[in-house]
Amino acid sequence: MKFANKNYQVVVTDSRLILYARRGMVLKRDDVVTERLSDIQVKYSEKGMIRKEGTIEIQGKNKYLLTGNTSEMKALYQSIIQFL
Repeated sequence: MKFANKNYQVVVTDSRLILYARRGMVLKRDDVVTERLSDIQVKYSEKGMIRKEGTIEIQGKNKYLLTGNTSEMKALYQSIIQFL
């Protein structure tokens, strides 16, 4: 998934949404963004005619826009919704 024009792996647990990425070529560092599921609201939308793109808008303490392939984004949206 893409968030802030960077690729992230998304993990959904029973209490948190976690965005994780490993950054750096030589000096590796972890880039982690987390939000409590109890504190967020989620919206899903699609755009495009030929090359569709799915977008999940997550509103918590901050606003996050995750974009990616529609099938992946739908699956992620359904995973998040089941824990809300």
